[in-house]
Amino acid sequence: ALHMERAIVGAVAIVRLAHPLPTLLNAAVAAALAIVAGARLEQAGLAAATMLGIHSCIGSLNDVFDQARDAGRREKPLALGTVSKRAALVLAVVGLGGGLVAASLLGPSALVLAVVGAACGIAYDAGVKDTPLSWLPFALGVGVVPLFAWAAVGLDAPPPILGLSVAAIPGGAAVALQNGLADRVLDERAGLHSAVVRIGERRAQSLALLAHGAAIGAVLVVSPPGASFGALLV
Repeated sequence: ALHMERAIVGAVAIVRLAHPLPTLLNAAVAAALAIVAGARLEQAGLAAATMLGIHSCIGSLNDVFDQARDAGRREKPLALGTVSKRAALVLAVVGLGGGLVAASLLGPSALVLAVVGAACGIAYDAGVKDTPLSWLPFALGVGVVPLFAWAAVGLDAPPPILGLSVAAIPGGAAVALQNGLADRVLDERAGLHSAVVRIGERRAQSLALLAHGAAIGAVLVVSPPGASFGALLV
């Protein structure tokens, strides 16, 4: 019974290393967009598997790089010692490898976009998050997702989807700033110099609103006359 309990605790810790909520959300969005683009079931599954693998890698590496800073945070299994650094690195390697293999089965364009998305996330983990450009990898990574969904079915993204991808960049920046605002106190305590910490709460809030406005404006600009937002995905 004790061995079973330890195994369960270890499995839960591994899952938490992968940052399951954003990882599953990205996988679901990629699969849904691929289906809208005309993907077969297996293509949508590979699109989801790509995101699951890559984001598991990004989440795990984030905790590896932040292990010292996360000391005492009960929601961080690596910092608490409930999972080893070696296990976290294995998860990162397996996740990245599995995600890129899944992308390669979708074709060269999907693989290239998957590499770009992975590079954005890993760059964030490796130190960009501690700079004024901490929002940029997130913004670019979000912008890649619509392009990846169309590449998953071997198609070039149509103009409205290209516009949606561009609109996703300021939208992603806004979400990144909001995440930074939520973590501002913890980041300050950890000595992290993210964009939100550097510019302050009020300016970050204002910039997040402006970025959301830019994203909405971009969507309206690329929308066909009289079309709803949903028409962009048809």
